[in-house]
Amino acid sequence: MNTLPPYSTSTAAPTYSAAPGGDERMLQRTPFPGQSSRRPTGTFVRHKHGITVALDSQKDDVHLPSYGREGVLSGSLLIDSHESVTAVNMKVEGVIECSLSQGSSRLEAIETGYSLYVKNNAQQLCPAALSFSYRFPSTFNTANISSRRYPLPPSCSIALPGGCYLRCSYSLSFTVISSRHRSASFMTREKSLSIELEYRPRTRPSRPRIADPSLFSTIKLCPEEWLQLPVALTSVSNSNPPDIHCDLFVPSVGVFGISETVPFHLQLSGPAHQLRHLFQHQAATAAATNSLGNSPIIRVSLLRQIVVDAIGQRMNTVLEEPPLRPLPPGIFGLRSSSSDDTLNWEGEIRLHDIPTPSFDIGAFKVMYLLAVELSPPKMSPIKRAYYGYPIRVTTDTWASSAEHGVDQQY
Repeated sequence: MNTLPPYSTSTAAPTYSAAPGGDERMLQRTPFPGQSSRRPTGTFVRHKHGITVALDSQKDDVHLPSYGREGVLSGSLLIDSHESVTAVNMKVEGVIECSLSQGSSRLEAIETGYSLYVKNNAQQLCPAALSFSYRFPSTFNTANISSRRYPLPPSCSIALPGGCYLRCSYSLSFTVISSRHRSASFMTREKSLSIELEYRPRTRPSRPRIADPSLFSTIKLCPEEWLQLPVALTSVSNSNPPDIHCDLFVPSVGVFGISETVPFHLQLSGPAHQLRHLFQHQAATAAATNSLGNSPIIRVSLLRQIVVDAIGQRMNTVLEEPPLRPLPPGIFGLRSSSSDDTLNWEGEIRLHDIPTPSFDIGAFKVMYLLAVELSPPKMSPIKRAYYGYPIRVTTDTWASSAEHGVDQQY
């Protein structure tokens, strides 16, 4: 009788990524079967003062020309009265500006100038059309602050309370210098044209989040997909730690795409009589659904935090405060007052209305946090508690990036 040959367990396959690494560059990309090329073929045109700029590789009918990580800004400059032109200059700028209550700060990420044409003699005529090409750098450094290099931040304009703001803006400008008279070349006039650019490098999570948003139905099958985050509670007397414990459970991937929904689970555990005292004079169901008027005992919210190191200030903005759904049993009195009990809630944070993904360029940071706030009644022996868990928000979800491609993953 023939026997099967012995087999040994093979080593795990190495991890692969469709996105190039930091020292790599995409040379060619073949679209999936049934898909058209992802590279736009339209032209963005802007005309002013007898100067026309045509930018290649743009989508049709866009408001602003858009570029991704290491995108190539290319096109043509057309000049109506080119015979008297003596010089043509091009400039690409990227500026980060922030104004908060304690001061303001400005940082130049890109400031690159080029000469497209210079008249060298009287017989030389400037061409009616000049071509140009510029590749966005993937990183920049703040020479006056740090030698470390950071990824270029995406274009954004964030309005903050009190007239404060954070802006990351990119622009392309041209200056055409012409002589007023052929016999007096020193008498010149200048015409300029500036175009705002949208820089939006695409990012995605390195893996998908768990599909089932329920902690109870998945925690035993795949515990590695959930992260348990304890919220530290302290006593008013500071003598003994409270017997009540608070835990926040979130998907362990920690990175989510704009338009994604982030499930979470909140749990309070401890002696039943202490839990009852925490929610005294209020129905447990009302507390669980955050319907306690202006002072709910438990809140979960999504915060956007802007940090400006130059002036040593950070500003938090609440973007969403979702309702909490109580899970069974969720009702007091099912156990004796001397036994431990648990209260459980679940909910979802929707990232659908976030226009700006996370970024960190050292001097400026845009961060997002899942925040838990516990506000006990005045007579409670537990102090008010707060905990914020930072998450990264990307431009694409893991699923959508397989269809459209991305520049970088986290």
